[in-house]
Amino acid sequence: MDFLKATLPLLPRVARLYITNHSPRAFLRAFVHVCLKAAGRTVVESAILAITYRCQAHCPHCYAHVEGFGVGPEMSTEEFREVLDQLKAFGTLNVLFTGGEPLLRGDTFDLVAHAHQAGLLTRLNTNGYLLTRHCAAELKRAGLNQCGISIDDADPSVHDRLRGLPGAFERAMQGFRYLSECRIDKKILGYVTHENIDGGPERIIELGRKIKVNSIYFNIPFLAGRWSDHQEEVLSDKEMASLRRLLKYPLVSIEFPTPHILCCACAKSIITINPVGDVLPCPAVPVAVGNVREEPLSPIWHRHASALRLKTRGRCPMNDEREREVLREHAAAMRARSSRSAIRPGKPAPS
Repeated sequence: MDFLKATLPLLPRVARLYITNHSPRAFLRAFVHVCLKAAGRTVVESAILAITYRCQAHCPHCYAHVEGFGVGPEMSTEEFREVLDQLKAFGTLNVLFTGGEPLLRGDTFDLVAHAHQAGLLTRLNTNGYLLTRHCAAELKRAGLNQCGISIDDADPSVHDRLRGLPGAFERAMQGFRYLSECRIDKKILGYVTHENIDGGPERIIELGRKIKVNSIYFNIPFLAGRWSDHQEEVLSDKEMASLRRLLKYPLVSIEFPTPHILCCACAKSIITINPVGDVLPCPAVPVAVGNVREEPLSPIWHRHASALRLKTRGRCPMNDEREREVLREHAAAMRARSSRSAIRPGKPAPS
């Protein structure tokens, strides 16, 4: 019942993305995905590709900024293309390009085009700072279905202060205008904290109506990245109940729409690949269960999906000390199994 309650409002938005996608391959992929699920397969619904951790902004709530994690040479265009091909092979429906700031990479258009040609629905999250008219037109030409732009506050000065980036709000608004010109589905990516929960989300919703976005998604604080040690930032049950009341607005979706909905990482419906090839259960969970530079994605995914026993409902597992430790232990076990499987019979173990 909770799953249906959370899913039904999303169906019209998903249908719109398929209709505007203009790709028969995407409809075929949806059919294959349903068949695999019906056969009892654990299939990735959404893949999140954090193609770079570089960013011009300095958001205090950034979960991608983890000291010493994801450091190293970014994967090349060819490496990310290979990941997209592997996602296509085992039934993934859609891919989200994120970061960092994904538009800082010079090959983003190429990667979006490759995903589109593979029949994957394509989405991109950005701070909007580099979303020029030319950029929006190139994203449309590549086959981008949806673009989400981060808006931390409807007040331009507050948004710019939180982003640590002067002019960020105006660039974001300009980006929305260019997306409209190119007829790309527009999404606001909001953020809810103790400070703005009293009226802040409603002001963002009003802004969304004004600029005619197609949807608004509200994130909640995770104990990850720059807020790793900030337990005081986690929303209370009362605040989460207040946030869930925003679901009365047709535009709105939120993290954990009901107190009983299963965390998507625990539900094994998503997977994340970061810039250096680490495979993560979720972009907010900075523990690697494998690396696509060392072995194909499929065995990593199936080891992870078959072994993870965590069943977190109504909250992010990163916001609970015991569950964070379970995730760390799980990731360590997965990497150990990956190392053992890499040592074939007759092949000496590395010294």
